[in-house]
Amino acid sequence: MKLPFFLLFLFSIFSHSQNNTSALVVDSADNSPLEFVGVYNSKDHTMTNADGRFQFSSSLDSIIVYSVGYDKLTTTSQKIKDTIYLNKSVLELNEVTVTNEKTLWQKVGDSVRSNYPTYPYKEKFLLRGVLRYNGEITRIQDIQGKLERRTLLYTKEIDPDKKDFKVELTNMRKVGLVKDEKKVYFIFETFYQLFMNFTPINATGDAFDLTESTFENGNKINLSFHTKPEFDNEKVVGYYIINNEDHAIERILIEIDFKNNPYKEDGETRFRTVSVEKEIYLSKSSENNKYHIASAKYDVKVELTDEQNSYTSFYDVSFILTTSDNEGDFDIKKNVSSSKDLFKIKYPYDQSYWNSQNQLLLTDEMLEFIEKVQDPNSEFKVKSNIKN
Repeated sequence: MKLPFFLLFLFSIFSHSQNNTSALVVDSADNSPLEFVGVYNSKDHTMTNADGRFQFSSSLDSIIVYSVGYDKLTTTSQKIKDTIYLNKSVLELNEVTVTNEKTLWQKVGDSVRSNYPTYPYKEKFLLRGVLRYNGEITRIQDIQGKLERRTLLYTKEIDPDKKDFKVELTNMRKVGLVKDEKKVYFIFETFYQLFMNFTPINATGDAFDLTESTFENGNKINLSFHTKPEFDNEKVVGYYIINNEDHAIERILIEIDFKNNPYKEDGETRFRTVSVEKEIYLSKSSENNKYHIASAKYDVKVELTDEQNSYTSFYDVSFILTTSDNEGDFDIKKNVSSSKDLFKIKYPYDQSYWNSQNQLLLTDEMLEFIEKVQDPNSEFKVKSNIKN
């Protein structure tokens, strides 16, 4: 039976309503893959993984590919090729050292309430945690869910509280070793700790030297900071990317290196944090003109030894957060504690969801690890909710 032309036309529209795009993003100078590159439009957002790959689905055809330090690429899903080459951008030559940051920073402070939600709101999220032991992956966990925040930013009137985050898990996959060869269990952070670590912070006090540079024809300001030489036990460097029109912070990078950090003891194990790196990208909603965290990354390196210093091992843990439907209108039914070690959370595995999700692709290395670690002959205890 032939369908009427009108129905065929309707089916044609619906079948093409979602644009699915996948590609590899590399540096045009040396072809190296670029991680944590934003791929987005006014409605949807994703990012590249450690292999530089992304998959992006949107009902809109427009796509922006952007990472700080590179020229922004604005294109469409139809024009995207298998490989995207990004060119490094150059800051304009009006770099100045800031001796009194109050002028710029006061403008940022004065615009906080107009730029960011300092009230309760909801969003959906995908959180990935990856643990490495001496460079090798030992744990992977992806969590998808709904989140209600009390606020995005904390002001003088809003103090942090353990009840600031209400979480509903909707999907989870995890696989990894419970303990390492030294019988050490690495404690994952909690939702509360992570979401607090993803909160934008102030690094512009008397302890820092600041430098301003403009780019994108003066539309953006790069406010770089680093600790002064007298702070020799802790080196902090980073930058803020500030929109010069509304004085909103759009991106934050902060790197902390701890020198001679004292060890903490846990039985026979001694450990200390060596370094911390945070990167937060905020995007502006076209509906309410508020900025929300679109994606964020939090990396920590921890050194382990024993009382005799007979060995030195390193753990590297990385958490990546992406959000969507910011300030959306949907119900949240809390089904998990925000103060529980993430790797100890239990939730069933839904293969159909993880086969179709595209917010953050697994890398080739992660796929190999998942296959290897589920070998029944493995000598290490494995915790996983993934069923073959």
